[in-house]
Amino acid sequence: MTPAQAVEGAPAKDSFQFTAKLDIGSGDTARSCSAALVEQQWLITAASCFADNPAQGFKIPAGEPKLKTTATIGRTDLTRDNGTVVDVVQLVPREDRDLVLAKLAKPVSGVTPVALTNSAPMQGEELRVAGYGRTKGEWVPNVLRSSSFTVNSVAPQSMGLAGKDADAVVCKGDTGGPAFRDIAGRQELVGVNSRSWQGGCVGTDPAETRKGAIDTRVDDLAGWISTTTSRVPFDQTIVAAGDYDGDGTTDLFTVNTARDLSVWPGRKSGLWGTPRVLTGGWNFNETVSADFNGDGVSDLVASDASKNLYMWPGRKSGVYDSRKPLSTNNWAFTQMVTGDFTGDGKADIIAVDADKTLWLWPGEGRGTFADRRALSTKNWNFTQTVAADFTGDGIADLIARDDKANLLLWTGAKNADFSRARTLTGGWNFVQTTAGEFTGDGKTDIIAKDEKTGSSYMWLWNGRGDGNFSSRVKIADGS
Repeated sequence: MTPAQAVEGAPAKDSFQFTAKLDIGSGDTARSCSAALVEQQWLITAASCFADNPAQGFKIPAGEPKLKTTATIGRTDLTRDNGTVVDVVQLVPREDRDLVLAKLAKPVSGVTPVALTNSAPMQGEELRVAGYGRTKGEWVPNVLRSSSFTVNSVAPQSMGLAGKDADAVVCKGDTGGPAFRDIAGRQELVGVNSRSWQGGCVGTDPAETRKGAIDTRVDDLAGWISTTTSRVPFDQTIVAAGDYDGDGTTDLFTVNTARDLSVWPGRKSGLWGTPRVLTGGWNFNETVSADFNGDGVSDLVASDASKNLYMWPGRKSGVYDSRKPLSTNNWAFTQMVTGDFTGDGKADIIAVDADKTLWLWPGEGRGTFADRRALSTKNWNFTQTVAADFTGDGIADLIARDDKANLLLWTGAKNADFSRARTLTGGWNFVQTTAGEFTGDGKTDIIAKDEKTGSSYMWLWNGRGDGNFSSRVKIADGS
C-alpha cells in the first residue's frame, strides 16, 4: 500500500471549496497533495506529503517546510483564476499519526472552513472523499473530484475505506485530502487520506486490482486543532465581552488602531477563532455587551465623546440594528459594566462618576432602564472593574484592582447588595482584565494582559465557580 493522493470520481464543480491543492517542491522534487481548510489561515493534510520518502514513514520536523509549498484554495477548477494561491509557512505535525497542520502566509477569505466532527466513524458509514489527483485516464487533472466511500474498518487512529462503486478509488495526487460526512449540505471532517492500493489509477501496475484506502482519523483531535490554529486578539484592545453568537462561550469585542470593531468567537479552550469585523470608525467608549431588550440576542451599549449613550440591538443574523439613544449629553461615567445585579433575570448597568460614586441602572428587559441609584458614596477608588457571576449563585459580582495592585472581589446579592471586598490576589500587574466563560465548563474565568511594556503575554485564570480561580495559564504570546 502506497501513499494515497487522488480521487477518481465526479467533478466537484464549486462544491467542497475547503479542499485545497498543495504543490510541494519543484523540478525533480515536485509532488502534489490535497488538504482541507480548517481555519482561515490553516490547512490539515497528511504529514507524509512532506516526508523525504513517504513510503518509509510520516515523521517530519515542525517549522518551515523543507520544500517551497504553495496552496490553492477555493479553485475547484484549476484552469480558472478564482480562489486564493498562498504559501505554506509553518508545519505542526502530530507525533502519533500521519497528520500535520499547515499554516498559510495569510488568512484566506471567501471560503468557509470545513467543520470538525467529534463523532467517531462507524463501520458501514458512508463518507465522501475529495481530491485533485490522478484518475483512471488523467495524470494531472485540473478539477477537484469526489466520490462516496464506505467505512469498512475502524482503528484507534485510522479507518479503512472502500469505494461505493467500482470507479471510486483513491489515486496518486491526493494524500491529505479530506474524508467527510455530508449532512444536508453541511460537511464534517472525519479523516484525511493517508495510503491506498490505487488499483485502476493511471500509472499503477495493471495487475493491482485492490482499491481500498486508509485514512487518518481526526474526530478525536478537535482540541489539538483548535489550540494550534486559534488566533488571539493580542494586538487589539479588548473593549467588551459577551456571547455574540449564542453558543454559550464568551466572545471578545476588540478595537484596533484603525478603530475597527471586531468580534472574536470564543472556543471552549480559552482561545478564539477567526475575527469578524463588525464596523469601522468605532469612536465610542465604555462598550458593554448583554441582552438588554430580552430577545435572547446580545446587544451593544457604548457612549460617544459628546456624552451620549447609545444601544445597538443585536439580531440573530449577527448584525446590529441602527443605534438608539439611551441618554443624551449627560453620560459622564466610566468603568461601565453589565450583569444581573438585582436577581430579576434582566441585564443592568453599573458605572462610576467623577466623584467616585458607584451607580446602578436597573434593566427593565426591553432596552430601557429604571432611574439610577447610588451603590456607594465617593469611595470607588478602583480600576479595571469587571462584572460577572463568579460565585455561581446567579447574581453578578464585581472584581476590581486597588491602587496597591490588589485584585478584589465583591460578592453580589439580590437587589444589588454587595459583600465587603476580599482580596483575591496581590501583585495584579495586568491590564484589560476581562471576565467571561472562556473554557466551556460553565464557570466564569478571567483573562488579562501583562502590564509591563515588552511582556507580550495574555493569561487565563480558570474560574472554580466559588469566587476563586486556578493558577494562571499563558494563552498567548504577542511577541
